[in-house]
Amino acid sequence: MARTESMTSDGFRITAQSRSNERGGWIAHVEIHHEGRLFATCSPDTVQPEWLTEDEANRDGLERGCKFIDRIKSNREGRSWVAIREHAERWFFRIESSQEAEQIMRDLDAH
Repeated sequence: MARTESMTSDGFRITAQSRSNERGGWIAHVEIHHEGRLFATCSPDTVQPEWLTEDEANRDGLERGCKFIDRIKSNREGRSWVAIREHAERWFFRIESSQEAEQIMRDLDAH
């Protein structure tokens, strides 16, 4: 059974759960939530780092989630919603296309 690891960073909950691929490497699936609402996930159609152990993959997933949040929070001034989503894809994340995700960004701007 896959082990899930979670942490909180700047008000976001990051969860990583890894799976083994056909070559025996481990890849983390990452979800980022804000106040219980899904904000972003790792992009399943991108090349992810591959690790030798499940622990390494989960640790990497959590670290990538933290860096992604830091980047989004520090670089959002003057960016449109479309630009923020495009920027996220370069970090191997897909921001949810829901109105909730847009509201999360507006909430961050208000603070």
